[in-house]
Amino acid sequence: MFKQVIGQDDIKARLINEARSGRVPHAILFTGPSGCGKLALAIAFARYLLCEHPSENDACGKYPSCRTSLGFVHPDLHFVYPIIKYKKTETSICEAYIKEWRQRLEQGLYFDLEDWLADMKAENQQVLIYAAESEQIQRKLSLKSTLGGRKVMVIWMPEKMHPTCANKLLKLIEEPPTDTIFLLVSDEPEKILPTILSRTQRIEVKGIAPSKIAEAIQQYHPAEDATLVARTAQGSYTAALKAIDRSRDNDLFLDLFIMLMR
Repeated sequence: MFKQVIGQDDIKARLINEARSGRVPHAILFTGPSGCGKLALAIAFARYLLCEHPSENDACGKYPSCRTSLGFVHPDLHFVYPIIKYKKTETSICEAYIKEWRQRLEQGLYFDLEDWLADMKAENQQVLIYAAESEQIQRKLSLKSTLGGRKVMVIWMPEKMHPTCANKLLKLIEEPPTDTIFLLVSDEPEKILPTILSRTQRIEVKGIAPSKIAEAIQQYHPAEDATLVARTAQGSYTAALKAIDRSRDNDLFLDLFIMLMR
């Protein structure tokens, strides 16, 4: 939810204002450095749009639509993300990795491609949003809204789209299905089709202030050196989390080494 997004208060206020005023663009592109919270903002906004009884500053978190979106199983919330090839190209669709994707989201919305590759046990394989996904996108968005409201499609890393899939997305953005919102989250927007870029409202998400990172670290991952970690994270909460994990691993190895020497 918005309250769980670290910092970015100005963007939260902008998104909520657009939703409450009924001026939500049908396609929004979130860009910015890795770890700044682009995906967290997109999902929080999706929840707000799908909420039946939103408050002035967040989704309610109580009614059925909110409870299902909190588990990432809302029938009108769809995800597209890069994957490794599943058996063969024709069957390489996001649905094949939906279990791993939901588990990744439940662990936290601050992660990078390296983390996602590890979840898929991809090793050195390349990831792609395959051409086969274009039919899945078309099918999902052609259906009526299950709960009678909006449909939201979150596309993580659209720069990884196969040209066939990108062209299908372009056509859908040009003539969007009724009450459908596209939320694109990109680390490298310069690699997206220019025609797609021109049809989206772009939101530049900046790095998170060190004070906000330190506050979040202390709240969710208590650490004595939270301030130092926040300063070296360069605006990335993902980088801060990885630094904490490395520090814990180093402490563990040191303890084991001391035990062994004794």
